[in-house]
Amino acid sequence: MAKKENKPKPEKVEKEETKAAAQEQAEEVEEPEQVSDVETRLCEQLKQKDEKLLRLAAEYDNYRKRTAKEKEETYVNAKISVLEKFLEVADNFERAKDANGELEDYKKGIEMIFTQFLDKMQSLGAEPFGEAGDSFDPELHMAVMHIEDEEKGEGEIVEVFQKGYKLGDKVIRHAAVKVAN
Repeated sequence: MAKKENKPKPEKVEKEETKAAAQEQAEEVEEPEQVSDVETRLCEQLKQKDEKLLRLAAEYDNYRKRTAKEKEETYVNAKISVLEKFLEVADNFERAKDANGELEDYKKGIEMIFTQFLDKMQSLGAEPFGEAGDSFDPELHMAVMHIEDEEKGEGEIVEVFQKGYKLGDKVIRHAAVKVAN
């Protein structure tokens, strides 16, 4: 008996190949549409990110300008606050300048104004330093003269030419002093 071979009929093979080719073409047609949708969504997301980035950059620029303006205003307000404290001292100097009186009264008035001036500086936190008899400290004092004196200790301040001032730990002005040995 002869075996029947299961050979596909040529018509059937052609139909299957045609179906497969049509299906591939349909998939190719669908892919560009899908790619187009993906591209469109990505472009929209990219535009949204760009807009957010631009807004963030504008907000940062506004913040920078605002803080610079606030910093300047703070600086001006601090200067005004300090100057207001010294206006009373300036008024007293003006009164002393215009006053007619004896030399002793004039000297007493100047001493009172000087005391008032020092009080105002101390109210702002400034402290004077540099007294004769203190030990020389190069962080606080500036030695402008040096003498040899057996009666004085090593590095002892003998004379103060100009007092120093500091605010907390920060030196505003070093004291100009004469140092022994």
